[in-house]
Amino acid sequence: MTSERPLSSGLYEYTNEPRHSSPVSSGSLTSGEGLSGREEGYDFDFIIRDEKYDCPICLLVLRDPLQTTCGHRFCKNCINKWLKESDQRCPIDNMPITESQLFPDNFAKREILGLSVKCPNSKEGCQVIETLKNIQRHLDECQYVPIPCPNRCSHILLRRDIQEHLSHICHKRTLICNQCSSEVLAADMQEHEDDQCPMAMVQCPHCAMELMREQLQRHYDHDCMRRSIDCVYSKLGCSVGKIPRSEMGKHIQENLHNHMQLMCQALTNIHRRLNIPANNQLTHSHSLPDRTEPFTPEDRRMVEGIGNGLSHAVNLLHLSDNPSLAIPQAGPHSLDSFCPPDTSLRQLRGAQGSDERFGSERTQIDTELTYTSNPSNNLEGFPRVPFDDEFQSLKSQNLSQDESLARHESALHDMKHKVEYHEKNNAALIKRVKSLENALTELEGRCSNGVYFWRIKSYSKFRNEAESGEVTAIHSPAFYSSCFGYKICIRANLNGVDSARGTHLSIFVHFMQGEYDDILEWPFSGRIMLSVLDQNPTCELRSHVMETLVAKPTLAAFQRPTTPRNHKGFGYMEFLPLSVLDNSSYIRNDTLIIKAQIIGRSE
Repeated sequence: MTSERPLSSGLYEYTNEPRHSSPVSSGSLTSGEGLSGREEGYDFDFIIRDEKYDCPICLLVLRDPLQTTCGHRFCKNCINKWLKESDQRCPIDNMPITESQLFPDNFAKREILGLSVKCPNSKEGCQVIETLKNIQRHLDECQYVPIPCPNRCSHILLRRDIQEHLSHICHKRTLICNQCSSEVLAADMQEHEDDQCPMAMVQCPHCAMELMREQLQRHYDHDCMRRSIDCVYSKLGCSVGKIPRSEMGKHIQENLHNHMQLMCQALTNIHRRLNIPANNQLTHSHSLPDRTEPFTPEDRRMVEGIGNGLSHAVNLLHLSDNPSLAIPQAGPHSLDSFCPPDTSLRQLRGAQGSDERFGSERTQIDTELTYTSNPSNNLEGFPRVPFDDEFQSLKSQNLSQDESLARHESALHDMKHKVEYHEKNNAALIKRVKSLENALTELEGRCSNGVYFWRIKSYSKFRNEAESGEVTAIHSPAFYSSCFGYKICIRANLNGVDSARGTHLSIFVHFMQGEYDDILEWPFSGRIMLSVLDQNPTCELRSHVMETLVAKPTLAAFQRPTTPRNHKGFGYMEFLPLSVLDNSSYIRNDTLIIKAQIIGRSE
């Protein structure tokens, strides 16, 4: 049987930081192996406990006791494993025994099952005392059992507090928005109400009008009278900039003269670009010059600005003669009137003669023009003649090209949104996969139930790195002493450390921050068995190297970690000589296997 040994030079509390170790206890090479927590004896707080019912191997109350021919009792699993992994002798008196010489001690079993025990949750407040036979039935319903929140919010509560937590506290509980009736997590409710709820009442930042959030954009675009917008003549060169929508009508009235000049300048540019003869005397048989090249974006903006500007100007001029009439505004791509470059304001209104405000020069309008939209009945008296058919064809071709370009731009815009959507989904999926991989690794460590096998593959590579000083220490994945127990990892210095450098394999254990540290007892007060497994193909020739660590509550290595991994470790600097390790079957297929096992609490 593995025994606890006095102080010597083998067992150390060790830190990841160099030169901070101090010897505390030791051990030597032994044979024998511990047991997992579910296979050893009963670890309860008995009201009356008789030492005759303690198992000499696991030091707990006997579970399924078996008696040997020499009169000693052991837990069934304890003695069976002992006989399989030793030289088949009684752990007490060293008498030879075999499995066939063991028989159940039913009398002792009945007495043990009749013993009274405290509920394991007595420290949480449970006052129940039950017989060992019925304690599991009580634990299935005990209101003081710590269980994790079903919503996985990282809280661990007593069973009696779960309903209150789910109803009023859990930040992952689902709430119903009072305004839009959407289901929202409690943690996101404030953000939903402040920035997302479409039915929430908000204020327009321009006019302070209250309206629902889903109506806010339409209000910006069409209704808000205090929002600053561009002048309709800005495409023709009006430099006033943005002005409130409520002042737009006044601005147009006050700047009519300037706007008309801007339109005449724009029409002059169109004459030049279309190669219209300078005398402007086009008969009915004349046609516009050939123009094979399409309108440039600048041309289109100019035509749009002229269409909007002329429509507004004609409305204003007509209303000045007859305010009771209203002229509908043309669309952004229409041209309701045409003004030659030297035409005066009086000529636009149908009068003859000269106008002192626009100069003394006059031109005769003989060109026949066609409208791009139906003429308004309210514009009788204005000189309107049709455009040439070729000009109409050219304009139709240009509009067709604009529509095709708009369709392609829309398709590209949709494709861009789809690509962004898929990229966002891919990033979320990659993040989710990494999270699931971490959860799987965590689950494997949690399901180990205190027994963990660390397979160090590519041993020769790690050994060379340790000898060169590139990577002197490697750590195992984390594992748990039980499903809700302590979180631990193993550290191996394959080329030794400090005084053992270059001569021995060094192994330490480090406690880590776990999810259930709040409900665990600190400092840790159990025992940990470390083993280097012999991989000899012949089972009878295997000789595992095992050492048992007994926790020392006064050492920093066994205190509750304050960092993700405790800097202080505890273990053996001289666990196994490298000369023995390199010339044996401990290394097979370039793999070293280290086993760690939580085998019980120290008394």
